[in-house]
Amino acid sequence: MKDNRSVNRILAILELISKHPDGLTLGEIYRELDMPKATAYDFLQTLYKADAIYYKDPFRKTYVIGSKMYAIGSVYTKNSNFITTSAPLLKQFSDEHGCNAFATKRINGDKIVFVHTYQSPQSQIMSHLEVGLVYTNFLDNYIGKCYAAFDKKIETTVKMDEEEKKTILQKGYTCELSGDLNHIMNIAIPIYNFENRCCGVVSIASLHTSLEETQMMARKFIEIGKQISTRLGFLGDLA
Repeated sequence: MKDNRSVNRILAILELISKHPDGLTLGEIYRELDMPKATAYDFLQTLYKADAIYYKDPFRKTYVIGSKMYAIGSVYTKNSNFITTSAPLLKQFSDEHGCNAFATKRINGDKIVFVHTYQSPQSQIMSHLEVGLVYTNFLDNYIGKCYAAFDKKIETTVKMDEEEKKTILQKGYTCELSGDLNHIMNIAIPIYNFENRCCGVVSIASLHTSLEETQMMARKFIEIGKQISTRLGFLGDLA
């Protein structure tokens, strides 16, 4: 069956708009997507009438995601076993250790989307990662590398250095320092489901103090990952 071109174009418009919280004009949209102006205008008007998008600035006519898309997204959130299972355990871990937590899913084969974020009241760092944020590169960040190492469905399309992959598989997690003076520690671990496959990646961010502290935090976080995977029906060996 052939893909429906109109549907693909509408999805492309929504995805593009979702990446720009300040909004995009008609001109910016049709040029970015290399789409005829009249076609883009018709799609935007249809989406506008359906409350899928609205004008953030009525004078400049900049489009942002509307209430209909948030409503659809909230239904996904409620119905997603991955989110509903991981969210309470991530919150518990974050509150206990004073860190921020995130859950991500791989979509359309080549994208990583943030589906849940939580910032503990005890956290000493501010996170700017929000639900809906999309990563498109698997090898330039610790979350993407976690997918590249553990998600067998993309091992033929995402070519990670074999030595780096071997090290990650042995440790069971990926780690990256970020922020001013590398003061933030980021750790990501894979989550498995009843199909015995990597169905997502969860991560935490907290202040970096030492290598020993990072390793200790990673070991504790891996245990949380095991709990999430077990609740999702994973029956494999997570030792």
